[in-house]
Amino acid sequence: MNRDTILVPIDFTPVADCAIDHALEIAKLFDHKIYLLHVIGKKTPEKERIRLKTRIENIAASNNKRSGIHIYANIVEGSIFDQINITADKINAEFIIMGIHGTKGVQHIVGSYAYKIVESSSVPVMVVKNRHHHIGYNNIVIPIHFGIDSSQTINQAIRFAKYFHSTIHVIGVLGSKSSVYKIEKEVLLKKVMDYIDGFGAKSVAEVIIRPGSDIHEEVIDYSVKIDADLVMIVAEKSNRFSEIFGKNIAEHIIDKADIPVLTVIQPAIEDDDDETLLSSFFDPLGLIDKQ
Repeated sequence: MNRDTILVPIDFTPVADCAIDHALEIAKLFDHKIYLLHVIGKKTPEKERIRLKTRIENIAASNNKRSGIHIYANIVEGSIFDQINITADKINAEFIIMGIHGTKGVQHIVGSYAYKIVESSSVPVMVVKNRHHHIGYNNIVIPIHFGIDSSQTINQAIRFAKYFHSTIHVIGVLGSKSSVYKIEKEVLLKKVMDYIDGFGAKSVAEVIIRPGSDIHEEVIDYSVKIDADLVMIVAEKSNRFSEIFGKNIAEHIIDKADIPVLTVIQPAIEDDDDETLLSSFFDPLGLIDKQ
């Protein structure tokens, strides 16, 4: 099966509408389908099940009418944490777009709990809050660790940037004021920019020196300062976080950022050859030509 479907879990709240808006715009550009999913409990009365099924089918039909995109809709029974990823695997989803906010969102999932879905997903997950898609993703922020484990996020950003004509902002947050260390990282960031530019995407890079600061706060502050439309971060499965952030950083960003956050699962690296730096581990959107 081709990965040409975007899964959107919805709970009929305004943030679900935001998630649908993002999915519609991305689906148009990538020629994808959309699959709307609502999860119900085992004790949901039959009359309520019928009402919810009719409601989600109406949402699918109205959005199909105004966009022309193929939109499917379904309700399933079970745990929201299990069923989203089960359904994503079943329909071979390209990625998941999920709305969350406050104590509401998908079955009252707040940022910290949303990360349970993110870390167990086999595909990228975009988390949105109250920001509707309106002008594309003009500015994409990528906070990176200075090593080969930043590759997947950068490649994913290039794919978005090529379609949305985005500027990719690559940032590194350092806790040391050492000028030597700073110069070393600036050189590496320049290499990252050259790699991005090689694919025809625009990029800028900056090393942020904030001794004693919280990385997630620096990422969010920087994103606000440049009016970013999307933050891309790496998350690992099995309750582990990538070295890019360290424990809880990715979760904090998802929880506190108001702009959309796209998480990418970092695949295992079987060797540490320097040539793997910025190599394409996998190409879920199929936008980078392979030689």
